[in-house]
Amino acid sequence: MEARRSLAKSRPPVLFRCMTGRARTLFAGLALLGAGCNLGSGLDPITGESTTSTTTTVLDPAATSTTVTLPPAEDAETAIVIAVVDGDSFIANVDGAEFDVRLLGVNAPESDECAGDDSRTALTNLLAESNVVMVAGEEDTDDFDRLLRYVYVEGEDGTALVNRQLVADGFAVGLQSGHDFEAEFKDLERRAYASGKGMWGTFVCGQPDGLFPDRPQVRVASVTADPSGPDGDSLDAEMIEIVNNGYGTVSLAGWLVRDESSSNRLTLPAGTGINPGGTLTVVTGCGTAGSGTVYWCSDTPVWSNDGDTVILADPRGNVVHRLVYGPTDG
Repeated sequence: MEARRSLAKSRPPVLFRCMTGRARTLFAGLALLGAGCNLGSGLDPITGESTTSTTTTVLDPAATSTTVTLPPAEDAETAIVIAVVDGDSFIANVDGAEFDVRLLGVNAPESDECAGDDSRTALTNLLAESNVVMVAGEEDTDDFDRLLRYVYVEGEDGTALVNRQLVADGFAVGLQSGHDFEAEFKDLERRAYASGKGMWGTFVCGQPDGLFPDRPQVRVASVTADPSGPDGDSLDAEMIEIVNNGYGTVSLAGWLVRDESSSNRLTLPAGTGINPGGTLTVVTGCGTAGSGTVYWCSDTPVWSNDGDTVILADPRGNVVHRLVYGPTDG
């Protein structure tokens, strides 16, 4: 295996003291929640998840845990953690070679975003033992040549799946990318959001002027992710709608609209606002902004046809609302 270095972050990594000797053998079992399906209609007012499609898959809150066995030793690799780069990546020593590792199935806030430092600290604490077991998914590396891995650690409370724990504690978003733990991670994210954990907390990154704990009832109402026609030719029909269910006009200047990934971000321009009972439409393609419409002017689709998470955040990056949809909800 050839060593890789692909650090693209500006912040210095958190360094660990390298531990000598071989990594400890981890337990062969891991308690994980079982998958289920929650079907309904409309929009969940608490979680902001679409419940209009039978493809919206979440776990039953009362789901019992099942035991997941680690793959055979030949399918896993032991590693020593050298440094944490950010909330979802670190540097590890594998068989004497140094690699960048990206956690599979999750996306933590960037270092310069709201809760980015908290997510980085959370990952640092989870990897404090330094010795880990890593398991690859369908793809070995990402576009930055980082190893894509599920990462397991053994602590005082037993064995933990680091990727899972970050989502459960509210320090990462679960990705709808077809990975092995997709349904579970999105359910854990839903619970963390409903409980205000980590990045989902009220004003976790400070309180902007004019906003109060009883935030205005601004929420993402719908998403059209897969309009008819080829994706690249239908950008003017791909859109989201944000509604104001409150009693006063809300200025959205400087607010952020983003997806699950680290790539798609739109800061709403000055003058953007919604009157009581009004709707703001954010169109992916280009056009002339008018009353009630903002154009992202993206060259490519923003919202995944296979399911995505629409996140609306205030000017400081605090999440005000999130809408999760499945592959047929858009």
